[in-house]
Amino acid sequence: MTSQSHTRVSTTAVERSNRSDRTLPHVRLGHLPLDSTTSTPVVRQCVVSLERTTPAGQPLSEADRRRPQQLRRMSCALLRLWGLPSYIDSVELLISELVTNALRHGEGPAVGVRICADANYLHVYVRDGSPSTPVLRPLDDNSEDGRGLHLVAAVVDHLDISADGMTVHCALALPERAA
Repeated sequence: MTSQSHTRVSTTAVERSNRSDRTLPHVRLGHLPLDSTTSTPVVRQCVVSLERTTPAGQPLSEADRRRPQQLRRMSCALLRLWGLPSYIDSVELLISELVTNALRHGEGPAVGVRICADANYLHVYVRDGSPSTPVLRPLDDNSEDGRGLHLVAAVVDHLDISADGMTVHCALALPERAA
């Protein structure tokens, strides 16, 4: 493993989906295929792949500790570019919590982040390479950890975890646009 880390970013203007339309429950753990498709055509998308510099189960390296901040800045610029500045605070929270969890608890060589918008939702996907499904732990006033997924669930309209446990998907409802 080298001390260098690599980040790959790709953006797509329009992507067609072949997944049938589904109504997502507020919180659904597993069973939703998170195959990078949505129920309506994606009109804006950004995909980032982060090569981990910290082995699984070890304290985070300085480079990995900076990742959430770097992705928050990127998402802020992206949402401004897309004309969705009112979603910046929510997406920054999602990125902070989910990317930090992926880096701390994930097992894969990379962490994938996908931010996309279709006509109805702004989606955030974080893939960590770990087959262990994230779990909402009981809140403990004395613990410094364990609140992240609770915060995420409180902010989003839909929260899904893939059946393989490797991807967390959050969706924020977009206001109906005037035709």
